[in-house]
Amino acid sequence: MARAFLPTLLVAITWTSDSFAVRPAIAIEWNPNEKPSPVWLGYLISRTVFREKQKLPAPASGEVIPTFAEEVTARSDALQIYQELRATNGTPREAYWEDFSRVAARKFVRAYVWTYFRRASWAQSEKPADLVAFQRWSTLALKNHRGETHGRIVANRE
Repeated sequence: MARAFLPTLLVAITWTSDSFAVRPAIAIEWNPNEKPSPVWLGYLISRTVFREKQKLPAPASGEVIPTFAEEVTARSDALQIYQELRATNGTPREAYWEDFSRVAARKFVRAYVWTYFRRASWAQSEKPADLVAFQRWSTLALKNHRGETHGRIVANRE
């Protein structure tokens, strides 16, 4: 079942792509000096699919700022891709995703996202209830950890 995730994600983006014509075009931007990562590309695709499924508005142009639920979903989806790749083809370990695997195993994904990626637009009501427990745990378990994001999604009207 877990190995079906990546193909399902690709089908979902293909299926939803027709509806972008009447909205701002959503594009994935990647630093040309970085080697593309299937995990981070999966994260960006997941954000795009989430926005389409939830019918979230995009700005007329510029970077699309994620909602809290979008960020939690996309990082969880990317972790699943990372774990599938590690299990199937021996993809090298990545420190960021290994740390995030431990976060997910402890069920602290929402608290992690809130702590490392919080945006001013996120409502205080979305603040995870286990934030204090996460912060206590992370002080020891995530020493020297830094939140990472590679690539971004942007909008522009065509």
